[in-house]
Amino acid sequence: MRLFFLPKLLFILLFLAGCVSVHERVELPIADLPSEWSNSIRSDGAVKNYWLLDFNDPTLEALVAESLENNPNLIATAARLNHALAEAKIAGADRLPSFALGLGGSRQRISNFGPQQTDGIYYNNNNIDLNLSWEIDLWGRLNNYSSAALAKAEASSADYAATRLSLAAQTAKSWFNFKEAAAQEQLAEIDVINHEKNLAALESGYRSGIRTGLEIREIRNLAANAAAILSSRRRQLDQAARRLEIFLGRYPSASLVKATDLPSLPESIPAGLPSELLLRRPDLIAAERRLAATNQTLRAAKKDLLPKLSLTSSAGTATSEFDQLLDSNFRVGAVAGNLISPIFQGGRIRANIDRRKSEKDQSIANYHSTALQAFLEVESALAGENLLRVEARQLMQAANTAKDSLKLARQQYSRGSLSFSKMLQSERNAIAMQSRYLVAHRNLLNNRIDLHLALGGSF
Repeated sequence: MRLFFLPKLLFILLFLAGCVSVHERVELPIADLPSEWSNSIRSDGAVKNYWLLDFNDPTLEALVAESLENNPNLIATAARLNHALAEAKIAGADRLPSFALGLGGSRQRISNFGPQQTDGIYYNNNNIDLNLSWEIDLWGRLNNYSSAALAKAEASSADYAATRLSLAAQTAKSWFNFKEAAAQEQLAEIDVINHEKNLAALESGYRSGIRTGLEIREIRNLAANAAAILSSRRRQLDQAARRLEIFLGRYPSASLVKATDLPSLPESIPAGLPSELLLRRPDLIAAERRLAATNQTLRAAKKDLLPKLSLTSSAGTATSEFDQLLDSNFRVGAVAGNLISPIFQGGRIRANIDRRKSEKDQSIANYHSTALQAFLEVESALAGENLLRVEARQLMQAANTAKDSLKLARQQYSRGSLSFSKMLQSERNAIAMQSRYLVAHRNLLNNRIDLHLALGGSF
């Protein structure tokens, strides 16, 4: 059979199959989207493009780069992305013809059981074939499955971006927590040293008969409490170091070099941040892409009710002599087409359509839930920026005032115009105010990180 018409037929079918779009984006406008945030801060300050630069901490930038390179969770997410990309490629391959080259050989023996019985007759058959199989995507069903797989791959890509952003944020938070823990340990050490000096002075006075036994017991109690607080601070520093090392992909050995200098407060948030910024959030993009995938899968499920057209073809040579396989005089070929329409499958197709509908409904609800959570995170971070700035500023003033009060208390105590207990109270108050300010400062830094995370990046 001559197959000269086959290339033309393939070209026409390929053209028809390629007329259906392989990508569709689902638009889901969020109802009552405000033009700006209700807790927006009015400021004319400029903000750098890359949010990590807001903190002016080169060590932080190096640590984030290390975590993005070595964190095992991010590596696993990258592997899942590669898996999704491979799945999309496999699904896309179903839309194209499948070619296979086959080489075969057989030997058959026919025995003779008549009056003149012989050893039998042998027949050899050798063949080489080029086979084609192709399901013609008349209704775009395979294209829908391919588009669904592509949307899932895009969702996985957004998941990877979300994991990178989250990892950078968690690394930055852990770094600031580590710095704050180191500063708290430093304060606790100063407090212990002060109590040791005071205890030594009181014991000297007690031996001279100037101080009472009650005063000695009180200062010993305070010194022991200060030592216990120092142990607690060291434990917190140890835990903060190990948590940070896990984010960096290191062994948790708590071997980080101490750093106590929390960066200064970031620049003010620019005025009029558009709420559309959150639409770049990777988790929202992933939710929208998964919705697009369920929409395409539902379309494909509905098209299972329609007939399917498949084409098979083979061309090659067949001969009893192996060395004649490439001889064109022994060519053979065949073309077949099958049109199959479902009649009864026990309700399988209808049930599958219902299943895909429920998956789409779940995806819509998940998208709306993700969007609402995004609004909540941004509004909370913006409100927190206002409140934490006020708190940090007030505590900084209180800490400075406590330092000045301590300086005066020591001067008055040295002149004998202030009791020892009052001076001790000034020392404790100064340490406590500095400790509270460190916590507020770190909370403000972490809240700014939360805002960048909620917005999906810089301002």
